[in-house]
Amino acid sequence: MNDLAMKAGGHTETAPTALPQPATLLFVLAATLYMLLDATGTKALWMAALKIVPIGILFWLAAQRLGGGTRALCLLALGFSALGDVLLAIPFANHFLFGLGAFLVAQLTYTVTFARHGKLSLCLAGRAFAVLVAVVLLGTQVLPAAGELALPVGLYILAISAMAVTAAAHRSGSSLLFAGALTFMASDALIAINRFVDPVPLAGTWIMLTYYGAQALLVVGLIRADLAAQRA
Repeated sequence: MNDLAMKAGGHTETAPTALPQPATLLFVLAATLYMLLDATGTKALWMAALKIVPIGILFWLAAQRLGGGTRALCLLALGFSALGDVLLAIPFANHFLFGLGAFLVAQLTYTVTFARHGKLSLCLAGRAFAVLVAVVLLGTQVLPAAGELALPVGLYILAISAMAVTAAAHRSGSSLLFAGALTFMASDALIAINRFVDPVPLAGTWIMLTYYGAQALLVVGLIRADLAAQRA
C-alpha cells in the first residue's frame, strides 16, 4: 500500500498530510510560549530546554515521515540545530562561536541532504543569483564589523548560501524548501546585524519567529518531496 488515495474494500484511503494537526498545534504553542517568555526577559537555564522543544517536535516528525538517507541527514541537521540553540542560550566563554560551529554543521548537513536530489534548471540559475546578491549585501555589512569573528562568520555565510542554492536545486520543485532556506538566511542575517552592526528592535522575537518558521518549512518540504517520490 502506498500513500496515494485509493479504493480498497469499498472505502477511500486518503494520503497522510506532511504535518499532522496535533503536531502543528504543539509546534506553534511551544514556539509561541518560548518567544513570549523570551520577549518578557525571562532568564533561566530551563529556557534553553524550552527553546528546543519545537525543534524536537520537527525531529519526531522527520523520524516518523522520512526514510533512508534523507531521514538520517535531516535528523542530524535538526540535532546540530538544537545543539546550537542550547549553546547560544547558555552564557559561557565563546558560547557564540561554539553555537555558530554547531549551526555550521547543520547547514552543511542540509546542503548534502538537498544536493543528493538536485538538478540544474533555469529556475535554479535565477534563484542562485538572488542568493548571491543577498550574500554579497550581507557580507559587506557584517564582515567589516565582525572583527576577530570575521573568518568564522564568513564561512557560515558561505555555508548557508550553499544550503539555499541546493534547496533551490532540489528536484522535487518544492518551493517550500527554497522558502525555508531564505527564511533561515533572514533569521541568521538578523542575528548578525543585531550583534555586529546595529541593534534590531524586537530582535529576539523576529530571530526566533523566522528560525522556527524556516526549520518547519525545510522539514515539511522534505516530507512532501519524500511522499511525492513514493507516489511516482
